[in-house]
Amino acid sequence: MNSNKSDYLLTFELDSKNEILEIHGNQKGLEKLKALIDSLLAKTSNDHIHLMTESWGGKELSDDKQCSENKIINHVKLFKWVGKNQQ
Repeated sequence: MNSNKSDYLLTFELDSKNEILEIHGNQKGLEKLKALIDSLLAKTSNDHIHLMTESWGGKELSDDKQCSENKIINHVKLFKWVGKNQQ
């Protein structure tokens, strides 16, 4: 695999046994993920963000899986919950 068409890489993949979530990213991809998480952390109420591959209408995740045995995840949804027991 590893045939990225650009210099941006961020994939979420399940291993062949669907037991392990692998996150693959290069510098730009991981910086984008950090920025998205930071923006979610800045919210003052419950919220969420979507990360999707281009084939699913997004641009946050790469379409090119990094391990041939893995299954690429095309849509990741991150939640922030605000509650009395959380900071």
